[in-house]
Amino acid sequence: YEFLQAMEARMRWVLPLTLVLIVLLLRLSMRGWQQTALVLGSLPFALVGSFVLLAARGYHLSTAVWVGLIAVGGVAAETGTVMIVYLDEAVDRLLAKGGEITPEALDAAVVDGAAQRARPLVMTVATTVFGLLPLLWESGVGADVSARTAAPVVGGLWSCMLLTLLVLPATYAIWRRHQLARGTLVAPPAAPSTSEVTHG
Repeated sequence: YEFLQAMEARMRWVLPLTLVLIVLLLRLSMRGWQQTALVLGSLPFALVGSFVLLAARGYHLSTAVWVGLIAVGGVAAETGTVMIVYLDEAVDRLLAKGGEITPEALDAAVVDGAAQRARPLVMTVATTVFGLLPLLWESGVGADVSARTAAPVVGGLWSCMLLTLLVLPATYAIWRRHQLARGTLVAPPAAPSTSEVTHG
């Protein structure tokens, strides 16, 4: 009980600090706050699988469980960031072609960008989950701690994968369609060429 109280006291400042750092890192790697908000908004949903498996196993919150939850949040932010990058590149290719952009063409570009990320994401989740599954049924010294760390990761990665492949692209498409309707969907400024950088 004393260890639990000490852990909760640390988490009161560790969790807010972690969230602030995640927001800053995401903003530095993204083009704008809209993409950052898409990734941040997906984090709670990525933890759904973690809490489902924790409830199924009968685990309560503990230091080991919090470590697993933080790990899932980091992986969810990483996969969401990569997915947004792929989607941005797909939309940029569509805008670079010129001409009138239709909602159907925009949706097709989003689907194409998400499809390019599907195989790497599935392989990443599968290798991690299959590597951690034995810990859920391990017995012996330290097994109770390792199982409570692995459970939120195993459960959370599945919901994270479904979210990243299905929900995140759909939300991204809705946002881009809203931009298209308002007439604010424009190509990003072109990067300067090598000669301009050298002689500028």
